[in-house]
Amino acid sequence: MDKPEIIFTFPIALGGVSSFNFNIINNSKLLKNFYSKVILIKNINETRPSFTEKFNVDEQIVFEMSDFENQYHMQKRLSNLLGNAVGAIVTDNGFTMETARRFNNPKTVFSLIHDYYYVNQQVKLNDWADVVIAHSSFFGDAVFASNPDIWDDRVFYIPYGVKQLNQFPEKSKDILNVVFLGRLENSKGVIKLFEIQKLLLEKKVKVNWTIIGKGSLKNELVEQWKNETISFHEPDSTDDVYDLLKKQDVFVFPTTFEGTPVAILEALSCGVVTIVNDLPGGIRDIVTDKIGFRCSGNSIEAYANFIIKLISDKILLNEMQQNCFALANSTYNVENNADKYVELFLKFKTLLRKDKSPIRKLKKLDKPFFPNWVTTSVRKIK
Repeated sequence: MDKPEIIFTFPIALGGVSSFNFNIINNSKLLKNFYSKVILIKNINETRPSFTEKFNVDEQIVFEMSDFENQYHMQKRLSNLLGNAVGAIVTDNGFTMETARRFNNPKTVFSLIHDYYYVNQQVKLNDWADVVIAHSSFFGDAVFASNPDIWDDRVFYIPYGVKQLNQFPEKSKDILNVVFLGRLENSKGVIKLFEIQKLLLEKKVKVNWTIIGKGSLKNELVEQWKNETISFHEPDSTDDVYDLLKKQDVFVFPTTFEGTPVAILEALSCGVVTIVNDLPGGIRDIVTDKIGFRCSGNSIEAYANFIIKLISDKILLNEMQQNCFALANSTYNVENNADKYVELFLKFKTLLRKDKSPIRKLKKLDKPFFPNWVTTSVRKIK
């Protein structure tokens, strides 16, 4: 193989992580300098919908695993897929980083930090990654602060990007169109949307609602909203998402746990003003008073009041929508930012650590001398 190899590993589950990797892989002009492979990790116990879009790579593999299996044998299977060629492993997955360390993979490991979960994971894994990349300055600083000796000159902040439109989309001049985009789960605050709607109705304010996404709360939401003006959508592709977003005015996102939400960037690119919970991380990097509003304490009243503010001041609404569109094009252009990531990946030789800390000991049932079927059987019984 003439080219160095680059392998991306991440869960197959639908969400921001898969969208993030998809945007880099399918939009970088520089990825052609590698032989590229995507390994989609499918935990058979996973209940979230799967990401189904096709990656523009040389190989795409689904790696199945379970919570019951022998860790050594699972890691050995993954190690065989990671191979022994030089190059880069790009992952946010602790299982992948441990596998690369246990079997002394020669590739440079680039660890992606999305939110505080991944900060904590990286602290536990110590120096098993060669490089950390955060798309929020806050979370990059958090990794660096955890151990400056390990991470000096090895933590990079690179904003990521999304698809951009060629021109500002036409918006309705009548009723305000309000959208939610994300997984239909409690952590995304989707149940709180109806509370916001009730406050608006109390104030005799009418808006059109759209909910875009899939998840376990879909049936509950349909029942909750059965007497209201709303539409539900489960688009199959990014293009389908954009077709819906272009018609929207305001993106309401009462999430309680985030890194840098892809949904906010997609809303920006479609000229949609964001109202979001004030969380540290990418939200504060992106959502300023020029393009949106941050609600302290995830206040339902604040969401309703900001919606009313935009309804009553159409000049402000239009100005902020134009600001969204301009910011997306200048700062979050997927083609430009995807290449910034791959430019760093291409430096894999100089970024490889010479020494790494020892690998952790496996639990008794995860030792190599226990056949996988034995470990699996025992854990299922327990």
